[in-house]
Amino acid sequence: MRESNRMALKEWAVVVQALAEGAQLLLLRKGGIAEEDGEFRLATREFFLYPTWEHQQEAWLQPRYGAAFRSLRADAPAGSELPFEYYAAVTDVWPAPGMARMKQLQELFVWNEAFLEKRYAYKPQLPLSVLVVRTYRLPQALRAPYLERYAGCRSWVELDEALPTRGASPVLDDAEFERRRDSLRERLAGRAAVRG
Repeated sequence: MRESNRMALKEWAVVVQALAEGAQLLLLRKGGIAEEDGEFRLATREFFLYPTWEHQQEAWLQPRYGAAFRSLRADAPAGSELPFEYYAAVTDVWPAPGMARMKQLQELFVWNEAFLEKRYAYKPQLPLSVLVVRTYRLPQALRAPYLERYAGCRSWVELDEALPTRGASPVLDDAEFERRRDSLRERLAGRAAVRG
């Protein structure tokens, strides 16, 4: 793991919380309006998780995540600083399976069928990617000033200054992460989950 980093990936706050709790290992990416060619590119394999509230809607979440959504919305920071509590590393990038298979995996993520349909329908000529991420909790929350250039529908933000990662600890231990990663791989491929 890098000792410091300037890169941050924007993601819904409720997804960041699910990653932080170890309830979710994956992110879905296709691209944002403000991205070059509208297509997502993996700019780096390590980054801070930048929780956002833009476009996040309870209507696109499974009902069991409604309370978390409302709590996060009520506690959304309203200042000139961005909070960073979590760091992540991409371990794998896989092509997303068909919609029917993704719908069978809903216990693995926060989104509901309506959101999946929207993601698959958006720019159908572009591939939808599954990013498997290992999430780390920082020893203390870090703050960075919010800059106007961070706004908009883009995945990546390069912070003005690098923030330290020293002391970050994985939210899942090695054995549990590998077990769940293997299971996810098998299920995305349409095979029975690996037991371990």
